[in-house]
Amino acid sequence: MTEWVQMLVTMADGPREPIHGVVVPYRNSDEPFHYYYGTYGEEPVFLPFRLEGLRLYRWGRRSRIESLDGHVLFISDGNTAWDFTSEPDRPRCTELRRVHSPGSGRYLVITPRVEHWVGDHHARPTGPVTDLEFLGRRCWSVDLAARESDRMPEPSMRLVVDAETGTVLAQHSGDGVDGAAFTDLTVGEPADPSLFTWDGPVVSDDESRARAGHAGPPATRWEDAMQWFRENITEHPIHVPVLMDFTPRLVDLTDPQSGAFSAPLGTDERTGWLIRRPRSSTPWRVKVHGHQVAWSTPDFDWACQIYRGTLDDDALASLQQQLHPHEPVVGTPQLVFGGSDGP
Repeated sequence: MTEWVQMLVTMADGPREPIHGVVVPYRNSDEPFHYYYGTYGEEPVFLPFRLEGLRLYRWGRRSRIESLDGHVLFISDGNTAWDFTSEPDRPRCTELRRVHSPGSGRYLVITPRVEHWVGDHHARPTGPVTDLEFLGRRCWSVDLAARESDRMPEPSMRLVVDAETGTVLAQHSGDGVDGAAFTDLTVGEPADPSLFTWDGPVVSDDESRARAGHAGPPATRWEDAMQWFRENITEHPIHVPVLMDFTPRLVDLTDPQSGAFSAPLGTDERTGWLIRRPRSSTPWRVKVHGHQVAWSTPDFDWACQIYRGTLDDDALASLQQQLHPHEPVVGTPQLVFGGSDGP
């Protein structure tokens, strides 16, 4: 059985190889759909899902959406998003995190930032990971719990993820009302990084607000306050050591005979994770972006990811002393990304 940590590591940074295919969304309800959002007056950007389907290109955190007849609708380099649906020659440009996506399907197009997985909304599994086949490929499926809310309850979410590349191939609401899924998939076909960016004229958030007659967010007060802090307190980064509880609440013995295991760290499972395997020269497919450390003892390889903060040399030495007090550190295993070493 596949453990959640392995699935998370594989999909954490998006598809490890270029992929593309047709995605078809669905909605099994005639009830009105309510979606609430707020802006500072700019025209919001929505993912352009269309019932007839669309062609989606992914590579890492990058994405590109085209209509089935080949017109570009949306592209992102993983940080910035460009929406071509209103003005094909001068797209709306905004930060990717500001893109709206009513209904299920967002995770097919936008890979959540690593810090999302320490939250409490569609970030924690409600049960074990299931192995299955989808589109002729080995995949994993998991149900993720929604944030508890009496005022605006939401259903859980089911993801189907390609085990080789980490691509989210399907996303379904737990109540079966809506979702989106690939209907075909091409993996590994070379892709030009320029497909995922735009260097022409754009309509920025500020210009969009000006068009609508709005002044934009009240940012000046905060900018002035930050400048005061830099001048009167400090302009340097503030780093302090913090005591953190790494005690796991649960441990997954992936191979009891060999001593291999994985464990989310912290009593709320939101601090990081720790994984161990028998010592090996084989590249270890647990590499992720973010703060990660790895080391070897005579019998085992270890890897640890911290979601918030970093481990300095003293902290790492303390962690190693508590995990294996009588075993010295003798090397470092080779880590590779869960799907491949692609960008």
